[in-house]
Amino acid sequence: MAQPDNSDSLQKDLNSYDKKDTIKVVKMIKYAVSLSPNEPARSLQVLDSAIQLSKEIDWKTGVAELYLVKGKINSRQEKYDAAIADYLLSLKLAEEAHLSHAYYDLHFNLSETYRLMGDHEFAMQHAKICYDMALAKKNEDAALYAASSIGEIYSSTKQFDSATLYLDKAMKLAVKLNNEYMQDRILGAQADILWDMGKKNWPVALALYRKNLANQEKFGSNPGTAWMHCVLSKAFTDFNIKDSAMYHGEKAMEISKKYNLTKEIKDSYQALYLAYAKFGNYKKAYEYKLVFDSLYKITYNIESGKNAEKVRLELDQQRKDAIANAEKIKRETDANRLKLILAVLAGLALIIALFQYRNNRLKQKAKAKIEKAYNELKQTQQQLIQSEKMASLGELTAGIAHEIQNPLNFVNNFSEVSKELAEEMKEELSTGNAEVANEIASDLVQNLEKINYHGQRAAAIVKGMLQHSRQSSGKKEPTDINALADEYLRLAYHGLRAKDKSFNAAFETNFDSTLPKLNVIPQDIGRVLLNIINNAFYAVNEKKKSAGLSATSYEPLITVQTKKVNDKIEVIVTDNGNGIPQGIIDKIFQPFFTTKPTGQGTGLGLSLAYDIVKAHGGELKVETKEGEGTTFIIQLAHQHD
Repeated sequence: MAQPDNSDSLQKDLNSYDKKDTIKVVKMIKYAVSLSPNEPARSLQVLDSAIQLSKEIDWKTGVAELYLVKGKINSRQEKYDAAIADYLLSLKLAEEAHLSHAYYDLHFNLSETYRLMGDHEFAMQHAKICYDMALAKKNEDAALYAASSIGEIYSSTKQFDSATLYLDKAMKLAVKLNNEYMQDRILGAQADILWDMGKKNWPVALALYRKNLANQEKFGSNPGTAWMHCVLSKAFTDFNIKDSAMYHGEKAMEISKKYNLTKEIKDSYQALYLAYAKFGNYKKAYEYKLVFDSLYKITYNIESGKNAEKVRLELDQQRKDAIANAEKIKRETDANRLKLILAVLAGLALIIALFQYRNNRLKQKAKAKIEKAYNELKQTQQQLIQSEKMASLGELTAGIAHEIQNPLNFVNNFSEVSKELAEEMKEELSTGNAEVANEIASDLVQNLEKINYHGQRAAAIVKGMLQHSRQSSGKKEPTDINALADEYLRLAYHGLRAKDKSFNAAFETNFDSTLPKLNVIPQDIGRVLLNIINNAFYAVNEKKKSAGLSATSYEPLITVQTKKVNDKIEVIVTDNGNGIPQGIIDKIFQPFFTTKPTGQGTGLGLSLAYDIVKAHGGELKVETKEGEGTTFIIQLAHQHD
């Protein structure tokens, strides 16, 4: 993309070539790239013409390459949604044409663009795909860029340990490959981490920023130089050093306008309005803020964003069709099972009525059949109860999967680094360099301590899952109700998020820290909490859906509170959903009664919860107001067994 401005000669060369073939397409690409720094709109027009020609001559490889170039130009102009649409189309075409050499570039550029947009989830997905492919193919250059990108994404999400881990890997590769540009970029990323970690690290970060600026000027990188002036302006603003903050902000603006750097011009306005606001010139700050806001609003193109989403959906359609088909089969199975249960219950009721009618003549025979029918009904109920427990376990497992992923990531990451350190230590020992080997051994000890810590954390989560999944022993034990309520609140939320990515709701806790431990069966009380909290999240989600997208004033909220009232401990779960109609309030604890659509609930959750609380000598109460929300109150007696 960093082509010299020789567009006139390239245009003459293009105009003098009359054939419609791949050579002409290549000439059009070179001409478009030469136009991109100063005439990006014209550059994109030339590329669109080249795409049309490539389609006419059926050159699929050319079309894939052209969309990749378009994506880079749009990304440089901060038209990120348009860039993503181009990259995704290019990736689709590259996969169809089996252009495996293009995968690294496409996944890396998708990762960088998503990162600049702030979509860290998609950015990390594409960066790790690129990194894994590079390691598998032993492509160290691609691994360098991907590792650096992963480190910067972790840094953006304040996961500094993981960020440092991948940036160190990237720096080793950059030094090995003698890539000065990437060494400088990684130093800048490390400086960002130091800056975000607090004021005590600012002097070291500032020194790295200044070194980065000097290197950018040495490389002759105008965008990099302008960007580092913006960074330094914001840093000196934080340091409360007015002259330096203003100098670097104005310098960034000067370079950005001189070389028509769209992104850096916007960044310069931001740096200057922050500086003017910090040092009391609010009129000037307001003027710069208005310009920054106007530039920011035109960064994203709505239509191209829709196009990007369309392409993304198209690429994922096969996977979604498979999921939809599986869900359809499940719904049909659930519906058939419910019909079977209803038919069995109806048949049993009829049999019981007939037996009662003929009781005088066939008393003994009728009694045997009634007992048999009763046992079948009891068995059916037990199966339904087990299904409810398994559904509860499934939701819990989804939440645990989310919770356990973080410590496992640490274990995997530090294991990789420890392996590399061990190999380095062997090399140092073989050369007799005991001092360096001892330093590496110290690093290994620290890494192993971290692996042990996070391994124990993961083991504790698994232990909790096993306790939930096994049949209740019926043994009461001293239990911290606050910790239990907090655990099942988070697991319920993450379980629902795992099933439905669009689901979102706020939740708050208000725990009484003075509560004593209660003698309860923790697995059973956990099931009670999980059922009630799941119902609360379901209620606010249904209200959000029924309110529609225009109802921005409604914010779903779940509150979990604990407190001591006389000799009882109360756990109170409150939601701001639609509430429960007064006409059915007396039925909600009855077995098989549910307000959920067919296939979404068995009607056993609250019934089981009610029975469990009663078995503990407590009470389960409900307070509700239609249109405003519902509160469930779990009362447990404070007593010592």
